[in-house]
Amino acid sequence: MLNKVIIYRQGSVIYGFGYTKDQLCYVTHDHDGFASEAVFNAKIIKINHAEHSAFIEYASGKTGFVNLAKGAKLQDGANLLVQLTWLGDESKQAKFRTSVQFVGKYLVAALSGSASADCSRASVAQRKTLSQAMLHYPAKWTLRSSVKQLNDIEPVLVEIERIGAQLTKLTTLNTGDEIIAGVPNYLKLLRSLSLAPECLIISNDKLVDEQLLDLQDCWLLDAIEYNPRLDMESELAAYRGLVESSSYNLSNGASLEIHCLSGINLIDVNSDKAKFSRSKLNFLVLDTIYQQICLRNLQGIILLDLLKNMTTTEQEQVIEYLKKLFKHDITNTKVLGFSHSGLCELIRQKF
Repeated sequence: MLNKVIIYRQGSVIYGFGYTKDQLCYVTHDHDGFASEAVFNAKIIKINHAEHSAFIEYASGKTGFVNLAKGAKLQDGANLLVQLTWLGDESKQAKFRTSVQFVGKYLVAALSGSASADCSRASVAQRKTLSQAMLHYPAKWTLRSSVKQLNDIEPVLVEIERIGAQLTKLTTLNTGDEIIAGVPNYLKLLRSLSLAPECLIISNDKLVDEQLLDLQDCWLLDAIEYNPRLDMESELAAYRGLVESSSYNLSNGASLEIHCLSGINLIDVNSDKAKFSRSKLNFLVLDTIYQQICLRNLQGIILLDLLKNMTTTEQEQVIEYLKKLFKHDITNTKVLGFSHSGLCELIRQKF
């Protein structure tokens, strides 16, 4: 649960700092330009029928890659509604999907030819009102578990109208247009994580402040502060020093070695000067491992090389504790368990 969020612009980059009990837990960054979840009416450049995929032009001079449904009757030059899932980098193109969905703080709406509503997470008394509001728009609506934290459904009804307006906007299509703007990562912090009562949200960017004020009633953002003189340079320098270092020393005398390769991350636990048994130390480092994964935003395959000679029962306890920790993460993480080589394997999704 976040008690403070600082959104800080430095040049063309906007950083989001998320704090729990005033301890830094997440750092996001966004560059000026398109954000993930943006929707485009793209133009197909070339279809690869064998791979059921296509290269598209989604904006003037900007191309990307999209997987197509098997049996899709499309041809080169046709228009295609797509949603951005990954911005790409210097070596890889942006990635898209054809299944468009809008994610809110309380619900998800997947674009569909007909309307349906799953309100099972709401109370029986609330379901009729929510269902009636959802069924005005052609989408498959599903309530998120966060709706259970609300005292009333007014914020949910507001969000239904906000997303409904986006669904309506899809009827106005122009090739090469960004039809629906994406969701920057600093807003995903507020959307995906629980906020403490009177969570303080500070920004030094006027446009960000306007975004926050627009979402205030819907997302129940109690304390929003605009401070153009906000200075986070020392915090940024400390964070960069953290992520650029492959070593992290714990107060109990143990240390972590963190190595990030292409699509694979390895975290090696060293006992060093720790005065604990191997079994106990393996449990003591799990909270720190979770914190480092979140702070460094490690994605893809994560391998934990804990101290050896664990019993089957101890491995099972580690797995259960990791699952408990990652239930509170901003994204989905699967704890796969221990391999034959003794490594604990996780897969953490991008967000």
